[in-house]
Amino acid sequence: MMKKYLLNLYWLLIFFLLTGCQSTELIRISDAYFFSDKSFNKIQYLSSIIVNDTFIGSPVRLTQLDTLLYVVDSSLDSLVHIFDIKNNAYKGLSIRKGNGPNELLSIGHIIPSIDHNTVWANDIMTQRWVQYDKQLNTIINRIQFSKVISDDMYVNEPQWISDDTFVCLSFNSHKERFYLINNDLTNIKPVFNPQFTFDENVPPFILNDIFSSLLHVRPDKKKVVLADRYLDCIEIYNVDGSLTKLLKGPENIFNFKYDKSRSLGNGVVVKSPESRRAYIGLRSDNDRIYALYSGKMRMDKSNYSTSNIIYTFDWDGNLLKKYILDCQINSFDVDATTQTIYAIQEPEKSIICFQF
Repeated sequence: MMKKYLLNLYWLLIFFLLTGCQSTELIRISDAYFFSDKSFNKIQYLSSIIVNDTFIGSPVRLTQLDTLLYVVDSSLDSLVHIFDIKNNAYKGLSIRKGNGPNELLSIGHIIPSIDHNTVWANDIMTQRWVQYDKQLNTIINRIQFSKVISDDMYVNEPQWISDDTFVCLSFNSHKERFYLINNDLTNIKPVFNPQFTFDENVPPFILNDIFSSLLHVRPDKKKVVLADRYLDCIEIYNVDGSLTKLLKGPENIFNFKYDKSRSLGNGVVVKSPESRRAYIGLRSDNDRIYALYSGKMRMDKSNYSTSNIIYTFDWDGNLLKKYILDCQINSFDVDATTQTIYAIQEPEKSIICFQF
């Protein structure tokens, strides 16, 4: 704790010596393709349908895989609701919450294995990644990140790109947009965006938060896309880490507001009422990228981590269509085969879907 306090005090002194009372640019962006909300010539309005209203809980994230829908819950002793969307049936809860050998403390998104025969659940708090059968009854494999990867990394949103390699984000990175890591954790390759230049006068822990991202891998494992949580950029990469397209929009400026003095004193970014969210959800199929965009400030009466706007792009970065939903959502997934969007409605916490 003392080391962290002294480090933050050091950054506090440096920050104010170099910036005084002036605001910082935080980032310079080169060669981005800019678009606005009005750049989408195709707009489609979508109406919601309740998927199932028989369960009790507080859903926060969902993943659709074949005929199953996995819904992570934040309020119950078990972490995941399972739905059979083919038969519209609620199959119950799975994965007990706890510190036991077969339990998890928290789960990000559940993601499929390469062959789609099993699924993986990442425990963010314990840095443990666990492989289950599709019914979440049996543990098949475990990967413990914290035992091998250094304290400088904190793995988030791991997703497989081959049988022996996955990509992930790190809570402690901003220059490193994501990482390529082999399954035994012996080879770690950071990926940088050559079109981003960050303000080195700003403490790293502030940049790590403000320039954090969402990540999704194209189902055929040939591309990776990032959607930035506060900077409104979409970053498209080849699976080897080479950048292919940078999109900036729908705002033509970036002037993120936060409480500088409280942030430096607390060691974490303290958002202000004027702090604005950008992208809050990201999914893809082999043809399209789907990005849920907020654009709201923290002081907005509706939750700035919810939205009813989904922008879609192809993998070359061309704009396709803007979807306007009839309600606010905070998490979604897309079934390209049936052209269905599954989502969590806010604040109702209902599981809903949209046909597009």
